[in-house]
Amino acid sequence: MNKKRLNLIKVLILTLSLSALVGFTYATKNSNKKAGDPENIPDIPDVNITSISKEEAMAPHYKVAGIIGEKVKFELLLPDNWNGKFVFGGGGGYVGSVINVALSYNAVEKGYATVGTDTGHEGANAIDGRWAQGDMEAVVNFGHMAVHRTTVVSKAIIEAFYAKQIDYSYFVGCSRGGGQAMMEAQRYPDDFDGITAGAPAYNWTMGLGMGMIHNMINMYPDPNNIDEPLVSVADLKLIEDTYLEMCDELDGIKDGILNDPRLCDFDIATLLCDGEKKEDCLSQEQIDALNAIYEGPKDKDGKMYYGFPLGGETHKDGWSKWITGGLNNVDAQTTFHQGIDNEASEDFPVPPNFQYAFGSHFMKFFVYQDSSWTYEDFNYDSFRDDALLVGKTLNATSPDLSKFRARGGKLLMYSGWSDTAITSLGTIGYYEDVINFDETAADDVKLFMMPGVLHCAGGDGPWYVNWIDEIDNWVAKDKDPDQITVYFVDEKLKPTGSRLLCPYPEAAQYDGKGDTRDVKSFGCE
Repeated sequence: MNKKRLNLIKVLILTLSLSALVGFTYATKNSNKKAGDPENIPDIPDVNITSISKEEAMAPHYKVAGIIGEKVKFELLLPDNWNGKFVFGGGGGYVGSVINVALSYNAVEKGYATVGTDTGHEGANAIDGRWAQGDMEAVVNFGHMAVHRTTVVSKAIIEAFYAKQIDYSYFVGCSRGGGQAMMEAQRYPDDFDGITAGAPAYNWTMGLGMGMIHNMINMYPDPNNIDEPLVSVADLKLIEDTYLEMCDELDGIKDGILNDPRLCDFDIATLLCDGEKKEDCLSQEQIDALNAIYEGPKDKDGKMYYGFPLGGETHKDGWSKWITGGLNNVDAQTTFHQGIDNEASEDFPVPPNFQYAFGSHFMKFFVYQDSSWTYEDFNYDSFRDDALLVGKTLNATSPDLSKFRARGGKLLMYSGWSDTAITSLGTIGYYEDVINFDETAADDVKLFMMPGVLHCAGGDGPWYVNWIDEIDNWVAKDKDPDQITVYFVDEKLKPTGSRLLCPYPEAAQYDGKGDTRDVKSFGCE
């Protein structure tokens, strides 16, 4: 038996033993000690505490850094003024360094003990997936094991440090963190009392790998020519201007935002050129490519995944960042090559956009284990089988949340309608699968769709919500999130207006007379 397989078996055995014994053992051991003393931090099997330091940033706290097993790094922050609760902050992209999104919601300032992890590998940046090639242990850690083990270890340290049991445990994440959140609810239902999953990367094989490569095949038919996409910035403006003229005021407000893009009866074929290509029309090749992206990938058996709704075509962080771009149009050197040496750059070429980068690395290093792979002559019909094995580790697609819900667990989901990274239609699809599986799940699972919002944040619509506060209100205060206030904010996150978010399938409706940037002018219907 090779070393990597032995290490993986060791991880599984130690995780099971930690889950069963750690909390009880160390809470009992330290029950008579002074709360908040770093001397209380216990020795835990297969965990190496590398540093304990007193920090003043954000709010006074101790930072405990460590390594679980041989690779899983974590940083746990223990505030002096602990509120009795624990929140795990999710990561992003392929992670590769310790990331904790809960810090962006002032977790430490609010008194939460909070942790983040690198999920067991180091990468040059969050789009670097090279570490996955030939290392199944790393893939399993990334897929689900690292977050679970970090949760178990963190809880043991927290309860020992404060000599008190945790009142409530939460997970908050978006994008990759949203996928981590859903994996926890499905695979480890005892870890958290409340979970927030934003724009979740939950279906890696079809939603990210297949979906992103499908988009690149249509925008860059020749993978060796990625200087210019098939559709230009001017073409995207034509598309957006046309459908906004038709549909912008369907919600009673002319603001460049579609309340629900699915209600816009726009046919891109109406922009087909009559004869030669001109500035105010599209070629048949462009229309076919765009329809393919809006409709989603298909194989011989039918639809493989959801397409993208209308939205985000002209925003600087929308299509040009994720779907179109082009080497002639983006300054990619700084963005994509930071920390990558010249020797490594041969299998890390400058990409034209983020979907190209993420999708290519997923195919190369997770599915096909071949750094020279390209989508030239890509076979849609064999992909389901090709990705089956890795999907069993990475995908969090089960609609069965019964074990999580049985212990009182609450799942709060959200997605921007104009997300050009992970299609919002996929998030809706998962939510509907959950309700179709068990209609009573609507009591414990809520989805909030955010008009005009891009991937996790930003866009033309209001996007700021403190999701830690929302999940805490639901779990600890039993306040059902039947309505959520969402804010327009400036660059310093100061509110400049507000609107209403409603639990799907409800949507915010304008009263027709009030201030359109005041939540009081809206109701849920």
